[in-house]
This record gives sequence, C-alpha cells and structure tokens, in this order.
Amino acid sequence: MQQIPSHNTDNKSPNYITFAGSLAFIYGLIGSDLNNPKIVLGESVEAQAQKIMANLDVVLSAHNLTRFDVVAVHVWLREFHRFHERFEGVWTECFAEGANPTRQLVGVSGLMRDALISMDFVVSCHSH
Repeated sequence: MQQIPSHNTDNKSPNYITFAGSLAFIYGLIGSDLNNPKIVLGESVEAQAQKIMANLDVVLSAHNLTRFDVVAVHVWLREFHRFHERFEGVWTECFAEGANPTRQLVGVSGLMRDALISMDFVVSCHSH
C-alpha cells in the first residue's frame, strides 16, 4: 500500500483528511471554497451539495484517491423535511455506477457558517 502522509507538511493549508490505518476520514465539508472559506456559500442545498462533492474530489485527488474509494457518507441537513427531497436529486449524480457508499442522513437545527448541508466521508485506502 502506498504511504500517504497523515498531515500537511506546509502547515498553511487546512487538514481536511485524517488517515488511520487503511481508512481515511474527511469530516465537516461544507459548500465553501477550500482555499478561501470566506467566500459566500451557494444559496441552494443543491449548489452547496455540488460544491461539497467538488471539494471532496480535490481532497481525494491530492492523495491519489477517488469517489470509488468512498465507503460511507454522513449527510447533515438543516431543515431536513424541506431539503431531503432536493438533496436526493443531487445525490443520484454524486457517485458513478458501481460506486455506492453506505449513507446516513441526519436532520440538524444548524450548521457552521449557516450552511444548509455538511458531509463527512469514510474512505478506503486498501487499493492504494
């Protein structure tokens, strides 16, 4: 298996991923810009979910991982009853055929930066 550093060596960029054995954990991704979190979040749950997935791709690719390596996703939705169906429409586009991680959706009363959605990912590093 390829050795993957478990911390950033430049001490400047945030550490979005933590490695433990053959697993990687990506927690608290919201629909903000990874390089400039002060940029305004998208206004819809769909836009925020799409940005989270784009952020996920950036974090994964930096470690030679892909969405096919994701084994579990935890989704935190503000106003669950309002956004659940809208999120489901985006979810079907999130993972290619053959990539089907287990998923948990949880409704919450609030998220950081007033985000509508936040996602956590568990990633398998076995194939790398």
